[in-house]
Amino acid sequence: MTNSGVSNERKIVGVGAGGHCRVLLDLCRHLGGYDVIALTDHDESMWGQIWDGVEIVGSDEKLSGLFSDGVTNAFIGVGSIGDHRLRKKLFHSLHNLGFALPALVHPSVILASEVEIARGVQVMAGVVINSNVKISCNTIVNTRAVVEHDCVILSHAHISPGAVLGGGVKVGEGAHVGIGAVVREGVQIGDGAMVAAGAVVVNDVASQSLVMGIPAKAK
Repeated sequence: MTNSGVSNERKIVGVGAGGHCRVLLDLCRHLGGYDVIALTDHDESMWGQIWDGVEIVGSDEKLSGLFSDGVTNAFIGVGSIGDHRLRKKLFHSLHNLGFALPALVHPSVILASEVEIARGVQVMAGVVINSNVKISCNTIVNTRAVVEHDCVILSHAHISPGAVLGGGVKVGEGAHVGIGAVVREGVQIGDGAMVAAGAVVVNDVASQSLVMGIPAKAK
């Protein structure tokens, strides 16, 4: 990941250096088009570290300078486990600074026709997304998840690794569907709700609630 010969339009900065960020660095490498110029993180102890050839240059205060230098794309390297607020805050902060947040879709993804993927969406390796699906901004569809036909996923949600959404499922803003969870067709998951890992959801889930178990029930 060097910046030689890469136009400004393809330079990108990652915000937040953690495990999710490492996956995105690998995703950018597989895409082959984006050159990750730098990473930022609030943790001062990480500044100066090199991850996969990319330096963690400092806090988010560095972003305006990077933008002025022609780095106009950004990705959010922060994941979410049941709390989307930081990702949402970063998304709006980057937007206000003028950064584009391109959708990053791993080349191994099986993507059907008539799928709408908004800006800032991150789709990881091995995912299957079937036809007439709409995924709103800043959502994560994580490794080997399955999103069946006619699903709608609203902004800042997270579909965790191995989760399966049946046809016509609606996932609300900021909701979290845990690792390996299964959601029956036609179910609606409310804004900010959390589906625990391994749960089997057969009924609608209220906003801001936590459900777990087989079948899933509110805790």
